[in-house]
Amino acid sequence: MRLAPAICATALALVLCGCGTLRNAPMLAPGWFGMQQASPDLYVEPDMPTAQREALVQAIAQGRAQVEAAFGAVTTAPYIVACITDACARRFGSLGARAAAFGERAIRLAPHGLQAALVAHEWAHAELYRRVGGWVTARQVPRWFDEGLAVVIADEARHSADNWRAIQNQGLAVPELAELISFSQWTEALQRYGETQGDVPGNLRVVYTRAGHELRQWLARAGGYAGMRALLDAVRAGEPFDAAFQRLGGATQP
Repeated sequence: MRLAPAICATALALVLCGCGTLRNAPMLAPGWFGMQQASPDLYVEPDMPTAQREALVQAIAQGRAQVEAAFGAVTTAPYIVACITDACARRFGSLGARAAAFGERAIRLAPHGLQAALVAHEWAHAELYRRVGGWVTARQVPRWFDEGLAVVIADEARHSADNWRAIQNQGLAVPELAELISFSQWTEALQRYGETQGDVPGNLRVVYTRAGHELRQWLARAGGYAGMRALLDAVRAGEPFDAAFQRLGGATQP
């Protein structure tokens, strides 16, 4: 089957972002793989009830607003694939994650990810990707910064400042930033600190929360989201991430 130019562009983007495998090939054309197009940028399972669709549309609008508040404007328009069954989520590449971003092109929401916070988290990834100039440049941004920023923008309780205090009060081991720089390091840390088992009661999710804590500290010194935008502009212009990060706010102590 010959792919249309727009779909080919999406396929290339997915491959370049490291997410384009045969397992999530359906993300390239959700309508060909059992999804119903509810709006130009939203694909849902046909059996999604009307009330749930309406709630999802509201959640998407709220998540988008959170991203806009942080970045000043939204420059990306990812389409969203929303599943209400685990079988659907697996068909579109989920291995248990509630949500995932595919570069700046698409966002997948699993049954437990149909929330504004998850939309905001993944859309923040898409926006950062665009702001720094694409995948090659985005790979120069440490994962702890990318994920930490998404955590702060999403403002989800499981990764909150209160959760960080609970981690500290319990004396739990937390990763150093040096363990969270590359994609492979991030994945290894999630496995090592037990964040790959889904919604396990009592799991305080130290990796994501550690990243969010770092970003909250840095943003407080860098002038808030304006400092973040200045950093991304600097990286896009060619300044090394570490230099821009230090210049605008400096590193924090663990």
